[in-house]
Formats: sequence, C-alpha cells, structure tokens
Amino acid sequence: MASGIEDQDVQIIEHNVNGPYFEIKSAVKSWFHLVWKTGTGETVYENTIQSNSWARLNRQYYENWSLEVYEKGEKFYEKTLNLKGKRVLICIDSKSLGDNIAWAPYALEFQKKHDCKVILSSFFANILDYPEIEIVEPGSNVENIHAQYNIGWYYDSNKEPVLPNTIPLQKAATNILGLEFEEIKPRLKWKSSKGKLYLKKTVTIATNSTAGCKFWTKEGWQGVINYLHEKGYKVINVSLEENQFENCEQIINHNIEDTMGLINMSEFFIGLGSGVSWLAWALGKPVVMIANFSKPWHEFVSNCTRVTNKDVCNGCWNDPEEKFDKGDWNWCPVHKDTPRQFECQKSISADDVIEVLKNIRHPKK
Repeated sequence: MASGIEDQDVQIIEHNVNGPYFEIKSAVKSWFHLVWKTGTGETVYENTIQSNSWARLNRQYYENWSLEVYEKGEKFYEKTLNLKGKRVLICIDSKSLGDNIAWAPYALEFQKKHDCKVILSSFFANILDYPEIEIVEPGSNVENIHAQYNIGWYYDSNKEPVLPNTIPLQKAATNILGLEFEEIKPRLKWKSSKGKLYLKKTVTIATNSTAGCKFWTKEGWQGVINYLHEKGYKVINVSLEENQFENCEQIINHNIEDTMGLINMSEFFIGLGSGVSWLAWALGKPVVMIANFSKPWHEFVSNCTRVTNKDVCNGCWNDPEEKFDKGDWNWCPVHKDTPRQFECQKSISADDVIEVLKNIRHPKK
C-alpha cells in the first residue's frame, strides 16, 4: 500500500453486480485514482475518489475487467475479474416464454467457461432441466453473489453491446454474457398426462401470439387444418386463447406442462414466431414456422422450416432503424393504417404452408 494509509485498517469492497463496483473504507483521509480497463487493455473509465467513497461503471454486460487503483501516483491495488468458485446470478429479465427458453442454455455455458456457481432466475424455472445450476423464481433472495448479469432486450449500450433486434434472439444472451454464439437447444422437464389419451396421429398448432404483426390469417389456418384433417390427422390447437376452427380440437384451461405433453406426442408442430414454437423446438419436434415479420436467422434454424414471402415487405422486426412497440398491437412500422398493414404475414396463403407440409411428411430424397 502507498504511504498515508499503510498503517491503517483499510476495507475494500469490490464486485460485479450490475456493473463493476469499487468501494474503499479507511479512517485516514486520502485520494485514490481508479482505472478500469477491458480485457484488451482499453481504458474505459477513470475517476478519483476519496476514502469512504465508491465508484461504479454503467456498463453491465460481461467484460473481463481489470482495475488499477493509485494513491499519490503509486499503485495501491489491482484486480482482474476472476469468477472461479464465485456465485454469479444471471437474471432473465423477460416474462416471455420464448425468451426464457431461448436464453436459459447459456447460463450453463457461462458456468462451464468460468468454473463458477451460477444461479439462474427465470419466470419458467419449473420447466427448465438444468440440475447443474441453481434455478430460482424472480424476486428470490439470493445471497453472497459476486456478479450479476441481466439478459433482455434493452436498446441500451450499457446493458448490451449491440442492438438486440439485429441479431439472433439467442445471441442476445451470449453477447451479454461474453460467450461465443452457437445455437443451443434448451433442456426441458415436465409432468403431464395430456397426450397419452390420443392414439390417432396428431399435429399440434398454436394460432396465437403476443403481437399483431406475428399473427396469420384465420382463413389460412382453416385451410391448413382442413388439409391435415383430410390426411387423417387430429389437429390440436394448444394456444391458451380460445379459437373457433372446424376440424380442430381446442384444449381449454391447460397449463404449460399440459401444452408440453400435447406437443410431445404430436408428429410435428405448426406455429408462428412465438414462445410456443420455441417450446416445440426445445421438445425436439419438427417446427413449421409461419414467420415473415422477422428475418430467417432471428429464431432457431435447426429442425425448423419457415414459410415466408420475400416478394412483399418483410423482416421489419430486425430492422436496425425500427424498435418494436409492445404497447401498440397494430405495430407495423412501414404500412400501419394502410391496406398493406401486416402484409408480411397476410400474403402467405394456406397453399404456401401446405406445400411445406408435403415436404415435411415426405422428405425429398
């Protein structure tokens, strides 16, 4: 330690909970110059604080930080982030089913990389199958953590390194956690008797979503349902919202585990760019996704066949110039309140989907 406080008791508090934090306590008045650097040696922040003061960086996503502290020009303290053996809280900051399923696998990957103890907070903790890590409900009291990272869509450069809608959904997690991106299928668990009663070959569908721009037409759905019915399939709509379709069974008052049981026993799943499609994919079912509002790389790409129409306006969800307004059901940034509103989805016909289904059922040689 530098002169001035070397004979005094000094307490240093340092952690990475929602950003690098440094605090120094001492009975002796002195000044300390702090220098935070990235793993590449780039100086990101400098500040001078007095004894019994603290400083915190605004940047909250993972960075291999190093901190140098100087007193009277001499190095007093230095520390490079090392999470080995430490408790790290990773919070999925979204109530969306798709987000929770998509981002959960990377908590385990973070634990593997840093040899730390991860506690994952998720709104769907009950269906995530990761015994290697501790999973808790949001709002749970988690003590003795050395770092915390929140995963979400923030449109905030201090919370994420790039705009979240310009990358695959799962990459939002790897960017925030400082991991190399690769598509990883989540592991799920559930208990349900749903599906065991169905002996006839079945297809599950989900006709609803959380935004108007993701919906498909009722006429399109009915045409596909009729086609499957004619081919001898029982069609089960697992959307929570009640829908009136002919030749289609609606399961009312079911929970997410019942939904999983029904999807699990089906031969394949047809849905939108929604959380139930992510659920079906995680359960290992072939997914036919009617999604023209987003780019083909945004959702999962393995075991998925997308139905799109590139001859009309499409992909606005991933336009860097646009930001989805979840409070506006009719959000359509290019053609709202015109005859072309939602043309990305509405331009897809039942025949377009049926052609895809023919290939799903009879793969090309």
